[in-house]
Amino acid sequence: MRGRVDDATCLACGLLCDDITLTVRGDRIVEAERACPRGRAWFLDDHRHADRPPATIDGRPATLEQAIDRAAALLAASKAPMVGGLSGTTVEAQAVAVELADRVGAVIDPAHSASARPRVEAIQRAGGAFASFGEVKSRADVIILWDLQPWIPGGRLWDRLIEPPGRFVPGGRSGRTVLVVDRGDSASRGRADSAIAIPPERHAEAFRALRAMVLGMPVDPARVGRSCGVPAEELGDWAERLRGARYGVIAFAEGLGAGGLDAIEALMRLVDDLNRTTRCVALPLAGPGNPAGAEAVLTGRLGAPLAVDLSDGAPRYRPLDAEGQARLDRGEVDVVLDLEGVGSPRSLSGSVPAIRISPGATADPVPDGVSIACAMPGIDGGGTVVRSDEVSLPLRPALDPSRPIDRAVLSAILDRLET
Repeated sequence: MRGRVDDATCLACGLLCDDITLTVRGDRIVEAERACPRGRAWFLDDHRHADRPPATIDGRPATLEQAIDRAAALLAASKAPMVGGLSGTTVEAQAVAVELADRVGAVIDPAHSASARPRVEAIQRAGGAFASFGEVKSRADVIILWDLQPWIPGGRLWDRLIEPPGRFVPGGRSGRTVLVVDRGDSASRGRADSAIAIPPERHAEAFRALRAMVLGMPVDPARVGRSCGVPAEELGDWAERLRGARYGVIAFAEGLGAGGLDAIEALMRLVDDLNRTTRCVALPLAGPGNPAGAEAVLTGRLGAPLAVDLSDGAPRYRPLDAEGQARLDRGEVDVVLDLEGVGSPRSLSGSVPAIRISPGATADPVPDGVSIACAMPGIDGGGTVVRSDEVSLPLRPALDPSRPIDRAVLSAILDRLET
């Protein structure tokens, strides 16, 4: 075991901080320098679990080879398979999962698709202007953090994008205006230049009011106050700051789409309006693990980031009826391959046989089907992940793998299907 690992990548949230220094003693990580509390808890957790079996079949311990054989047999006999999960593992494993889905004619849908769909559809309708973290740090002089908690821990976002000096913002924090939208109690509120509380169900109205003010349209202050839940004067001040910015940024998390695509579409149209006279970008921040990687792999291989149906031998994008859990609930699936990993938002649940491949798969094995334990990406499993801003990052695992990596398990299942 290595005693020290520099530049490790943390998968505990969508920031994917890749400047973490890990200290290893024996088979445990005992220190994670520069990690936030959430990241430190993830790194220092016990990921080994030597007391668990490597695999189970129908809830009973089995060898890895037996489990792979059974998984291949289930998929070969399936008439309506589905591949889910994906959001918490590496792009290499996601790519093999796509091959497997293509081979058996499955529906493939990442675990975070329900929260991602409003963003995806809003961008399809309204377009979008985006930037990398590096460009934000180098250029942004007005930054809005729009309802980021609890999805994104606040501390390291400030450390990486707001406090440091940038090429065109040499003063760092002193050269930036930071505005925070929250629900009245976020950790970032006390560090912001201005903060307002907007109820989640009124985000779309707030973006529309900002659009009107940015475009110089007359607004009724009383009506704005009623519809947005905040005084029109405060929104007017924010609109002036955005119009006067050299480079504005509006950062948001997946939770913004909880009420549908209206809020995200209104945000994208606000960004478009601002780009008529200045520069402004949206900065969507993903959840933990590698959801941006899943979307990139599916888009690159199949042409769509989620809800792709391969049952006819060619990929079809079906966002309205190919969402994974909904298909299970409707009884349209007979076998599920659930590839879990870091921060998987949910496990697919249903009454059909399942093949679950994840670091903790055998802790609570599926009663009907196969569970296979694998290495944890970023801890004892390597590969590549994609940050929220679509920058690819290598994983530098601190521990030697105690289980096979999920990519190898998927490849073995695929080999069985092709022989």
